[in-house]
Amino acid sequence: MKKLVSIVLALVMILMVAVASAATITINRHSSWNDENADPDALQATYTWHRIFDVDLTDADHPVYTISGTGAADKVAALDDTIFEANLAADGKYYIMLKSGVADNDVFEALATMVANNSTLFPGTDVTSDEDPVVLNVGDPGYFFIEASNGKNVAVQTAGTATVEEKNDYPTIDKKQKKANGSWTDDPIPEEVGSVIYYEITVHIPTDATKAIKVFDTMTAGLTYNADLAETNSIPFTALPDSDSDYDSNATFQIIFSDATVIAHRGEDIVLTYSATVNTAAITDTGKENEVTLIYDNGNYVLRDSTDYEIYFGGIYKVDPDDTSADMSGVKFDLKDGTGAAVNVTYDSTNGYYKVDLDSTSNEVVTRAETVGEDDAAVTYYTIKIRGLDNEKTYTLTETETKNGYNLLNGTVTLTKTKDEGQAFADKDLDTFDRVENKKGTTLPSTGGIGTTIFYVLG
Repeated sequence: MKKLVSIVLALVMILMVAVASAATITINRHSSWNDENADPDALQATYTWHRIFDVDLTDADHPVYTISGTGAADKVAALDDTIFEANLAADGKYYIMLKSGVADNDVFEALATMVANNSTLFPGTDVTSDEDPVVLNVGDPGYFFIEASNGKNVAVQTAGTATVEEKNDYPTIDKKQKKANGSWTDDPIPEEVGSVIYYEITVHIPTDATKAIKVFDTMTAGLTYNADLAETNSIPFTALPDSDSDYDSNATFQIIFSDATVIAHRGEDIVLTYSATVNTAAITDTGKENEVTLIYDNGNYVLRDSTDYEIYFGGIYKVDPDDTSADMSGVKFDLKDGTGAAVNVTYDSTNGYYKVDLDSTSNEVVTRAETVGEDDAAVTYYTIKIRGLDNEKTYTLTETETKNGYNLLNGTVTLTKTKDEGQAFADKDLDTFDRVENKKGTTLPSTGGIGTTIFYVLG
């Protein structure tokens, strides 16, 4: 009896089993959803159950395992005789015992091999589901070997309802991007058009992983991949062939870590690094993200993680405070950052704004007339609007040429920046940009200049 009881303990292995009263096996898959980035709709698995032994539960504390009926002798012959002992009784049943000194893992492996090599004697019934839990209707009580497509098999006795708490481990994925101060973050980061964003993806390989891991990266229109993908731990990968069932023609890059590589590096981290440049399409890019997708177990387990970037806009409207109807178009400024370096731009004449552009050779911006409203309610503003700015930078405008009869603006104008998302730019009222005033008249010389010297001489 002790040997018969021990077979249950030996075969349970990684899964916890609770026995109750109806002929079903319920598999709680909650541990499959073990990552906040998991896609529940893709967590589909197939469970194939095989009846190995019948069970006599006359004495509930001491279940007795038997093989009987058609093909019983062939089934017994298929048993690994180094693991199991079978005795034919007068009632025509073979009574099964576990031999002493057999290791738990040896029992489990023997059952797996037996089922794989004798599919006719121990046929399997498939149940495919993406639900949690999964319920297997197995009929009469017995001892069952259950294969899971996600790589974790289980042996379980049921006299009625058995509940299995699945303990599978899955790869995890974490994507981060580098901030200006050198730290890594999951949070959105502000970027200027033309700047480079550095990414890091960490994939943890479980200690029991057995299958290939595929990684896909997809960038929205505002990002240009710099083709500099590297794996920092020297774990080898190859490009995913377009013949693969998971191949995605929209992916920026897609790679695969083979079964053998995954097994060889169990318990380790895959660390991928690469970069992308923010391009001018970022201004109208509504997504502004870089998404990574991990596929494991032939598409049955999918994780996604993404990081976002942000761009900002700013601008001015020029006005004569003594004559708000005065034409202030054509006033020229130079755009610079907080260090005094030129920020080059190009003008989008179709949409009426400047955009940061590293390919440009000019940082000059000019006020242009822009009218809102109609007829008597129409109001004209003289604006400069600039998109593609970084919120963590300072941007200044220095006036270089003004209207005839007006004083050239002293000092610089520091732009107020607004996050460029949704309708924020299109809906911004022109008179809510930074107001810059110019006045007519003659600018008096500053203290200490030649002007005061002349007054001293006259005196």
